Amino acid sequence: MKTQIEITQVEWDMIETYLDRENDFDLNKHSISEEIKQIPGYEQKIEYIKKLREEIEDSIRHSKIDDFHKHLNETEDTNVKKLSTPKTKSYTLWFSAAAILILLFGIFWMLDSNTTAEKIFAENFKPDIGLPLKMGGADSYEFYEGMLDYKQENYKKAISKWEVLLKENPENDTLNYFLGVANLALGDASESLKYLTDQDRFQEGMFKEEATYYAALAKIKIGEIVAAKVLLKKTPSIQNTKLLRQLEKE
Repeated sequence: MKTQIEITQVEWDMIETYLDRENDFDLNKHSISEEIKQIPGYEQKIEYIKKLREEIEDSIRHSKIDDFHKHLNETEDTNVKKLSTPKTKSYTLWFSAAAILILLFGIFWMLDSNTTAEKIFAENFKPDIGLPLKMGGADSYEFYEGMLDYKQENYKKAISKWEVLLKENPENDTLNYFLGVANLALGDASESLKYLTDQDRFQEGMFKEEATYYAALAKIKIGEIVAAKVLLKKTPSIQNTKLLRQLEKE
């Protein structure tokens, strides 16, 4: 969604302030300040910014976040069939049967553990709703284009745009956070952890608790339950504590 309309940062801020202030009233030419009327092509620029805001707000209203990531189909047949062995006094046969049962029990335990982890992940994972539209200068275009893709569940497109921006600012907490969540939404927990593992970068920002939550979910998805518990204990919050209690029950 590249725009060919040239809007300076000052003009953008003025128009956004106008739209926010007049949000509860009918927007018309009579309510536009003389200062905004001095902006070249102000009517076209107001309509462009207004349309962009409406697109993102509409994508939020119609998003399918609640339907995203349905529960994974559980294995229908998880019962271990009993082995029938003929009666015999042979210790060799007895030990062989015991070894097979131990092996089957181990396999069953591993499958059950993986199913539990996947179930907990599916029950708790929902993508972050994303940031509301508050456009800054021209240098924010790419980020908010990616945010629009993200809100429309076009996660791969969002990732491709944000990765370019991350090269210029690798420690940016906002980019790392949403890249982590977007990759997790695609089911790639390992890739997600590349952005969420370093929790220090989030400690002073607005994503401190949320970054911990999604990092823990990524750990759960790959079966690292103990590591997930450690993360959640370090950064308590309502949702983090809820997830921790669920893990401790299993």
